[in-house]
Amino acid sequence: MMNDRSANILEAVIQEFIDSGEPVSSGYLYDRYQFGIKPAMIRLELDALEEQGFLEQPHHSAGRVPTDTGYEFFAARMLTNAAQAHRAHSTRSEPTLRELLDEQAWPDALARLSSELGLLGVAADLAHDMIYKAGLEQLINNLDWHDHAGIRSVIHDFEGVDERLPRAAEKMGAGPNVFIGKKSPVTKSENLSVVCGNFDVGGATISIFAIGPKRMDYKKTIRIFKNL
Repeated sequence: MMNDRSANILEAVIQEFIDSGEPVSSGYLYDRYQFGIKPAMIRLELDALEEQGFLEQPHHSAGRVPTDTGYEFFAARMLTNAAQAHRAHSTRSEPTLRELLDEQAWPDALARLSSELGLLGVAADLAHDMIYKAGLEQLINNLDWHDHAGIRSVIHDFEGVDERLPRAAEKMGAGPNVFIGKKSPVTKSENLSVVCGNFDVGGATISIFAIGPKRMDYKKTIRIFKNL
């Protein structure tokens, strides 16, 4: 069981990396956070979190970045926080999104979801064999591209989403559910994460997916799904 200080440090590292895309150092954390310990102790905490598999250190870098295990920890924290603050901080756009879903205005609903989150939005009414998608350009613009293989894997995922959706919908509950990297049932690229859930829309079960980079804004995405 991770203690509170280690958990808070890990959460800070991941949030800072999501915001900046840059490895996070102990000195940076010391300057921005009040953990009550010196940089040397923060460095020891980071070392321990790396040994436990939550962080890794890029070559020639003084900072750390999250592993998939780290992202899973972070997403779980955001899910817990969203459950505790359910509907406490809703924005004007979130009820509008729910209204669009209730009206079954799928293109508008997915366009809003994609625009708000900068992700690819997918909605599936499997009972009627209907699938809607919006936001591929948003997804591509927000990904960290490292090589051609990464680009190909994302394009391949987009092309194969339709055939994977039925099985993916069976694996998730009301949600939100979060899948990191290759653990996702609807994508296979190690560069992507998926937030998804099944929702009652007019008496039908609709599966909604937000597909984006592992550096996505989990806090906002989970909150929007929680409020649907």
